[in-house]
Amino acid sequence: MRIIVAGASGQIGDFLLPMLLEQGHEIYAISRQKRSDNSICWLQFDLSNAVSVELPPADILINAGSLSFLPGLESQFVASGVRRLIALSSTSIFTKSESSDAREKAMISGLIQCEKEMFAMCERQGIGWTLFRPTLIYSLGRDKNLTLVDKQICRFRCFPLIGSGRGMRQPVHASDLANACVQSLETGATVNHAYNLSGGEVLSYRDMVARLFERRGLPVRMIPVPVLLLRALIMLLRMNPRYRYLSPNMADRMQKDMLFSHDEASRDFGYAPRPFSP
Repeated sequence: MRIIVAGASGQIGDFLLPMLLEQGHEIYAISRQKRSDNSICWLQFDLSNAVSVELPPADILINAGSLSFLPGLESQFVASGVRRLIALSSTSIFTKSESSDAREKAMISGLIQCEKEMFAMCERQGIGWTLFRPTLIYSLGRDKNLTLVDKQICRFRCFPLIGSGRGMRQPVHASDLANACVQSLETGATVNHAYNLSGGEVLSYRDMVARLFERRGLPVRMIPVPVLLLRALIMLLRMNPRYRYLSPNMADRMQKDMLFSHDEASRDFGYAPRPFSP
């Protein structure tokens, strides 16, 4: 099949492209920066500028990047002949919808609206869709979550922890999400369905961070920090554009459980994520 992969240069694309190649698909990979690969046709597009986008003829589009660009590409979908769409959103629409951070709340409201617009577009054009909502995504060196924690551990040999860090997590590896995209192509049961995709292990925030220390061969040193102090630290980090995505509410969420069942995905297409393995 001819498959377009948007967001191909991201952490999920790193694993998705080789999987699709192994299955013999013809791949068109989209990225903002120019790339070259003898086995893949790379297209240089900025999807936020719909006027500049001209999608090649394809059967399927897998969007491994931001969901925000899809609703504006409806005419391009029609011209390309895409009849199947697989896209990724986030379980953040459930955990951050009541955030006290105005910027974070606006971002989640925008994501929810993008989902609705994507569903409406697919219904108008007769495109079969599958939406994945992953939990905490990791792929050390590529993600914006655990990589930040890992860098701090390497630099300072310690980590600031709010309270007991008892909030439960299910980190999911980017390769498991890539595999879910491939598995979804092989069964009609996933068409017009949304799935929560969590990792294969439930562990506390504290235990998750401890695994990062152990991975580095370092003694586990977590320093209890008052929530107000960590909030102030996050605000300071946000002054650097690289960390603008951080929110003071992250400090509060260390104490909260963020668990989502992936039973429906396991039932419908055999989703079987690995235990946490940084």
